[in-house]
Order: sequence, then structure tokens, then C-alpha cells
Amino acid sequence: MIAPKIIIALLAFCAIINSGKALRCYECIASVFPGDNSPCLNGEEIHLRRVRCIGPSVCAFYRYESTVPGTPPVTHATRGCQSLRYGGTCEDIFNELRARGEVLPGQHTCATCNSDLCNMAVSRTASSVLYFICVVGFLLVYRLR
Repeated sequence: MIAPKIIIALLAFCAIINSGKALRCYECIASVFPGDNSPCLNGEEIHLRRVRCIGPSVCAFYRYESTVPGTPPVTHATRGCQSLRYGGTCEDIFNELRARGEVLPGQHTCATCNSDLCNMAVSRTASSVLYFICVVGFLLVYRLR
């Protein structure tokens, strides 16, 4: 049987490695009229700023279209950190925007994620790979008892 001290030490090691750094996200805001182009809307990584989130956060990308009668529709795109204090889901984000009167009914797209620079494209980062290795290591050690 594996000593409880070894299991606790392994879990503590994995937690320390994954908690020692702040989440990084791409950040941008754009309002795009029909026919226009925007690096923020299209996710052109080379043109986007990278930021470190402050406090518990997720990375987010959301876009919505607003229409004012008599004017062309405008597509709004935002990438950045979303504090968990205000909720970490897309529903939370849009509820907050609606409460401020910033979102009109229409098309909404949103995605949140919790690994470095994940609000550009889905990718496996070193942090998630290391976490996976720690879990597999724990399971192997536990099984070899």
C-alpha cells in the first residue's frame, strides 16, 4: 500500500505547479461595419495584445450584432479576461452586458476557456499537459500498490 504521505505530496506538487502563474489571454475590442475587417473579429494572433489576468478568471471571446433602425448592422467582438467574480460563463457575460444596456437582441456567439491564450483557438498548453501527467502519475502510483 502506498503511504498517504506520498499521495499527499504528489497532489500538493501538482497543485503548486498549476497555481503558480496567472492566466494569460488575448485582449481586443472591435466594432465592425459590413465590409470592414478586424484582427479582433478574425482572431489574427499577430495583431492582438496578450495580457495577464488579475485574480481568478477565464479567457473569453464574444461577439454580437447590434442593429439600429436605419443604419447597417454592427458586429462587436471582444477578447479578454473575464473575472470569475462576475461569472465565468457566456450566459453571465451576456447578462452583464444586457444589464448595462450594451447588448440588443440579435446574434450572439461566445466561448470561455481556462488555459493560457486559449481565446484565440483551442489548443493544449503546457499547463494542461502537465496537469494530465500529474493525474496519470497519481493513478499509476495508486495502481502499483
